[in-house]
Amino acid sequence: MNIEIEDVDSCNKKIKFDIPFKDYQQKITAYYKTLGRDVKVPGFRKGKVPQSLLEKQFGPQVKQEVLTKLISDRVMAAIQEKGLRAVGQPNLLEVHAEEGTDINVSASVEVLPAIELKDYSDLELKVKVAKVTDEEVDQEIESFRKNKSVSVQVTDRVSEKDDYIKIDLNGFLDGEPFEGGEAKDYIIQLGTNQLLEDLEKNLPGMKIGETRSAKVNIPEDYGNKTIAGKEVDFEITLKGIQVKELPALNDEFARSLDPDNKKYADLNDLKTQVRQELESYEKKQARKQAQNQVADKITEMNSFNLPEGLIHEQIKFMAKDADKKNNPGKAESHDHSHDHDHDHDHDHGDGKDSEVSEADQEKFRAPALKILQQEIVLDKLATTLAIDVSADELDAEVNKFTQIMGGGNIKQMKKEWEKSGVLAKLHNRMRREKTLEAVLDQVKITEEMVDRKDLIADN
Repeated sequence: MNIEIEDVDSCNKKIKFDIPFKDYQQKITAYYKTLGRDVKVPGFRKGKVPQSLLEKQFGPQVKQEVLTKLISDRVMAAIQEKGLRAVGQPNLLEVHAEEGTDINVSASVEVLPAIELKDYSDLELKVKVAKVTDEEVDQEIESFRKNKSVSVQVTDRVSEKDDYIKIDLNGFLDGEPFEGGEAKDYIIQLGTNQLLEDLEKNLPGMKIGETRSAKVNIPEDYGNKTIAGKEVDFEITLKGIQVKELPALNDEFARSLDPDNKKYADLNDLKTQVRQELESYEKKQARKQAQNQVADKITEMNSFNLPEGLIHEQIKFMAKDADKKNNPGKAESHDHSHDHDHDHDHDHGDGKDSEVSEADQEKFRAPALKILQQEIVLDKLATTLAIDVSADELDAEVNKFTQIMGGGNIKQMKKEWEKSGVLAKLHNRMRREKTLEAVLDQVKITEEMVDRKDLIADN
């Protein structure tokens, strides 16, 4: 097919081509053969209806349908053949068709602009890394101790803050039990505000076996509407007291944390390794800072226009997402899960299916441009650096998520994620991170060690 591409601007192309009349005629003949097998005409068996009779009855409709589909197919073929990265449906501009002659077609389409990235090798980045303090090391080790704690029954004293107590509760409204007012063997930790304040304040100082009465004012917005905003009476019986006993902080404790692998030789080794792990985590966080910085800087270095249809769709998505967050209970007609992947053609429509308010245009246009430009820049970087995500890498990431979620059938989860689009999003995120890591290896990064409070203040 002879195709002409005219550059309207960097984001718009005009496509011109001819459809040979013989191709059109072949499609017409094939259509009538199919129609003749299906249509019922008095006096003729199915499949034996003359084409001339069908032309009389269905001619204009058949010509219109065949021509429409043929033009649509050839436009899409032209886009593919010329490697145009279309971001929406093409618009038909002109069709010149006379009986017995070739069909002249022209169409327009919005495309992603072709960009050439500027050299970024001289970029210098500065990132801040939070210092790990002795207190943070101690807090981490204390969490290990709590995980190793054992429950010990207490029988020789009254209940006090931080105790785990077992109680029975019986609630009464105007002297009568009410639904949801009874609980047996209910366990809470004192001082954690698990119960209403008027109720919990009566629990410290109780002996095992003791029963107390308490008047409790129920809040107006309480879930149980029967007692909301009213005063109720509770009878509380203490049935048991337990405390969490922590292991001694010594070498034996350190070695007990991973006895099979003998990870920690003694307490000092535990502290050293915990500090190293915390420092490694902070460096990873700083690396993420660097990824964001380099993505922003390279995008700023490379300015280019974007198709208005693509911008419109991004603004529409961002406005809808903001509305969903501000109104979490609001019903939606459909879910537009938005995730760009510039390895493939976009199909964002022509932007006319849903209007965007002027307020949303003003609010979201600048961030929408930044997001889209950065995606295109990163896609170009990934292509230039030959970055890809292998099937094994993707499977390993899916497996990691499966383990976090408590296990399951990896193949089944992958199949579901592929269907819902989650797998494509995961692939895109991994490709993005690999691309940014490859870029970071080519630029200069300076790390500054700072106190955590300064890092928080900067953010």
